[in-house]
Amino acid sequence: MPQEKHARIPQSGEALILADGRRFILTEAEHGIRGWWFTATAHDGRNTLQGNLRLQWDAQARVWRPDGARQVAAEPRAVRRAPQPQERQLD
Repeated sequence: MPQEKHARIPQSGEALILADGRRFILTEAEHGIRGWWFTATAHDGRNTLQGNLRLQWDAQARVWRPDGARQVAAEPRAVRRAPQPQERQLD
């Protein structure tokens, strides 16, 4: 595990990407016993997120992620539709 994970402190203006791929910009962060208390705003400015999570710095993507969260592809995956049952005419 990189040492940078423990030394890095979330800063206002840095990106936060949740496990489901939603992106926010940190507006404030304070270290607590169970992780970081933070407030973040969506890129469009219409949604605000407040939370308490352990955060991990992703140095390659230069973003914060919830600790242990798997990375989600940037583009949504195709949704597979279940086959519709054939209608049968009863005689």
